[in-house]
Amino acid sequence: MGKFDSIKMQDLVEVKDPDENGGVTLVFNENKSIQLKVVDGNLVSEVKE
Repeated sequence: MGKFDSIKMQDLVEVKDPDENGGVTLVFNENKSIQLKVVDGNLVSEVKE
């Protein structure tokens, strides 16, 4: 779970569904976000700070 430590205990501010890439983006405090999408049947996530 180290990948998500930067958003731990952050408040969810916005949900972009769908986002510009056709996935879902969860936006948290301090402009931190997680992009989620399905690639070849697998859930892929990317944390942006």
